[in-house]
Amino acid sequence: MDNSIQIPLDLPDVQLLEVSKTEEGSWLIRVESTLSSTSCRKCGRELTHFHGFDQPIRLRHLPVFEQPVYIELKPKRYQCHYCKNKPTTTQRLSWHELRSPNTKPYEKWLLRFLINSTVVDVANKLSITEEIVTGVLDRWLRTKVNWKRFQRIEILGIDEIALKRGHRDYVVLITTPLKEQGVEVLAVLPNRKKKTVVKFFASIPVPLRHTIERVCTDMYLGFVNAAKEQLPRAHIIIDRFHVARAYRNCADRVRKVELNSGVE
Repeated sequence: MDNSIQIPLDLPDVQLLEVSKTEEGSWLIRVESTLSSTSCRKCGRELTHFHGFDQPIRLRHLPVFEQPVYIELKPKRYQCHYCKNKPTTTQRLSWHELRSPNTKPYEKWLLRFLINSTVVDVANKLSITEEIVTGVLDRWLRTKVNWKRFQRIEILGIDEIALKRGHRDYVVLITTPLKEQGVEVLAVLPNRKKKTVVKFFASIPVPLRHTIERVCTDMYLGFVNAAKEQLPRAHIIIDRFHVARAYRNCADRVRKVELNSGVE
């Protein structure tokens, strides 16, 4: 009886070349682009004259059964015969951001881990460095969203993420639940200031704003008031994670006072 399964890679425009295990026990998947052109980095024209491969790049991808997975790709290069000196351009695929050590699906997955968590906790859980996590946040720092993708957004979530242990540097994740499953990160705002959140909410087209029924947030008044001003039809829901944490903190303070009062 065959004791194996097939899992779709879900990376467009590539074909599978080889799957192997590294000495460290990670899965290594070698792929090749199926696209036969790219755009010139200088003139923008479509290039089809193949000019070899760049050095292979190895990218962190979604884990499989808690085992790390890496994608290895040799990017194709194309030569331009329109520009002076015939420069070459390296092909870029939609699932990888230039200078990122990860695939985009991996970075989206990591961002979802940050909801109701911290950079330090996520780094520890995934056995990666805090610098990798903050690097992902920096690359996804954006306030503009293609709202045409949505007909309705019934629920919005607002979560602040502390970038450094013991510091008050924050970014803000704006999320919405997906109907199928999971959560989609709509935007990463550069700070937790009320005016930043207000500006983002104001960027949502009015008809779409009217479909928002609930805004889930912590107890920070900047988030609450921003939602009240720009999304007056929505109910404000305080995330139970933050309520439970506040409750535990209060109970812990009372416990310490009682313990200290009994010490002679």
